[in-house]
Amino acid sequence: MNNETPAILPISRFGLPGLEVALRVAEEAGQTLMDRLHSEKQVSYKGRANLVSDVDKLVERRIIEELHREFPDDGFLAEESESVPSNSGYTWIVDPLDGTRNYVQEIPFFCVIIALAKGDDVLMGLTYDPVRGEMFQAVKGGGAFLNGKPISVSDKPELDDALLSYDLGYVDEKASTAIELLLHLWPNLQGTRIMGSAGLGLAYAACGRTDMYFHHNLAPWDVAAGLVLVPEAGGVITDKYKTPASLKSESIIASRSGLHARFLEATEGLAWRQ
Repeated sequence: MNNETPAILPISRFGLPGLEVALRVAEEAGQTLMDRLHSEKQVSYKGRANLVSDVDKLVERRIIEELHREFPDDGFLAEESESVPSNSGYTWIVDPLDGTRNYVQEIPFFCVIIALAKGDDVLMGLTYDPVRGEMFQAVKGGGAFLNGKPISVSDKPELDDALLSYDLGYVDEKASTAIELLLHLWPNLQGTRIMGSAGLGLAYAACGRTDMYFHHNLAPWDVAAGLVLVPEAGGVITDKYKTPASLKSESIIASRSGLHARFLEATEGLAWRQ
């Protein structure tokens, strides 16, 4: 766990702690997702396999409206909306529905992501799974938790003992290199899982349900919560070039340090790493 002093989060205009507000807003967003899960949805495409639903847009609008009401000087960076510059130094990063493909297909594996950054430094991250009622949360320097109980990354140091989780994303060429990487490692693994949600992929790596999560084509709202969750759970999170991960990172590798090093060694020179 991180031994730093927990980050100081803003207080809302109504005197409420930032974490308390974010938890409430995430739970309310999750309830809306559950209410609409089995209803008819309007779906459009941002790319060949990259879709968005009217529920994504509805939930994002409600999250931003509520956070703006509480924190009127803060900025916003969200998947389906224009970014809003910050007057306070703080920026809320929002993915209203991570795992839209799962959601539209009524596969119960998706989440709400809300994070808070000051400049480029992510101070707080929440990943809420409304199907299971699981709230993954972390404040920089304060540890990582699942429904209030401390979590930590897996202690497995070797690839042949590991369950690797990943996603293919929306860029076909990059997805092909991920498949090639797994074929290179197979069968010297316990198994693999395609998650369909980067937010839950990183959260599951943070709590040790999987031993690693990796992806090659992500946006800031996909990784924001994981940037706090994984380190606070005792893990390492970098891009595929071994650089510490940030909001600008497109690729992500998240696990305990020993396994992280083994993965980098075993995949050196492969196309996915280029």
